[in-house]
Amino acid sequence: RDPTLAQNGGNRMQNERLLSLNVTVPPGASAGSQMQFAVPGGQFYSVVIPAGVGPGGSFCVQVPALPASAPPMGLPVSPMPMQPTRSDVPPPVLPDVPHSDVPPAEGVGRQPLAPPAVSHQLTPVSVPQAVRHAECPICFEPLCSAPCGVFVNERGRRVSIHFFNLEAARDWLQSGNGLCPLTRTAISDVLEVPNLVKDPDGWFSIVDLDGDGRLSLAEAVAALKAQLPLDLGKLDAALDDRSSQLWGRWDADGSGFIERGELLNSNGLAAYVQQVFGRTKAQSQVPDMRTNKAAWYAYWDEDGSGCLEREEVVRALIKTLKLSQDPQQVRSMRATVEAIWGIFDADNSGAIDRGEFLRGDGLADTIIATLQHG
Repeated sequence: RDPTLAQNGGNRMQNERLLSLNVTVPPGASAGSQMQFAVPGGQFYSVVIPAGVGPGGSFCVQVPALPASAPPMGLPVSPMPMQPTRSDVPPPVLPDVPHSDVPPAEGVGRQPLAPPAVSHQLTPVSVPQAVRHAECPICFEPLCSAPCGVFVNERGRRVSIHFFNLEAARDWLQSGNGLCPLTRTAISDVLEVPNLVKDPDGWFSIVDLDGDGRLSLAEAVAALKAQLPLDLGKLDAALDDRSSQLWGRWDADGSGFIERGELLNSNGLAAYVQQVFGRTKAQSQVPDMRTNKAAWYAYWDEDGSGCLEREEVVRALIKTLKLSQDPQQVRSMRATVEAIWGIFDADNSGAIDRGEFLRGDGLADTIIATLQHG
């Protein structure tokens, strides 16, 4: 939504050491269209699928090797229609760089000896709403409200920084396409994340993504948000505040990492975050879309942009109708929105503005009619 995002992202990538990764094209996508994906560190990108690459095929992208800040979790990525590009924003120049030490895997992994097609049309994207709310990327259930899990590959290693509702992750593994819904990496199993309070050692062994006995800021924040009922807006504001001592208080040497004890002891980061940023206010009631479409739209347009992206509409409907604990209903709602979206998103922007939603026979009326008739 920020018109300068593409330009700023391109400038940053020109000046940073880059990492070559492979991305697997999901079902339903095609050459020339956009898709979103997340790298194991958590950053989201939008990329144009290059010519000659179809569903199940892979292509190479290059991303910053060590992003300064990564969102803790995200949404299921899905192909998006090609968006108009600004003529004054050139595509970023991506130089050749050494390959990473990330183990090879389907989806996102080490570049093979015979390089696949390369896409140079790569743009960092803003953090989706569900990421900010620490919800399961599959069903939008708050992560702290139920046991959560992580996806691992055939070697038992986690494929990304993200956490999922345990039951939703198990259902995805059984009914999905064998890939992590965020990173497009091949998955083989789901591991339950132990309770932070009851089994701190087991918890730390799971959330320590690379097994080095310490956590980065992204790892620590993602793990704490996944299990603790926190005031996320207050916590995120403190993390963004350069004058805040939230992280530096424990990361005394400025390395960007904290050790296990610094996180889990009685006066460590976990205890401090829970005490200072514990959730205190109850959520307001969701307006009834059938009787007040405008109020319903305003409630879910949390950033006041005047637009709702498709995943925001899916999330809003699933939470309004309380479907998040029924995997079949979640899949059905996604399919319903997918089926009717193109009728109302005439400019293929990936978003519906307030007028497109509220007008007679607009998206709101269509959704209401669809729900009433099953």
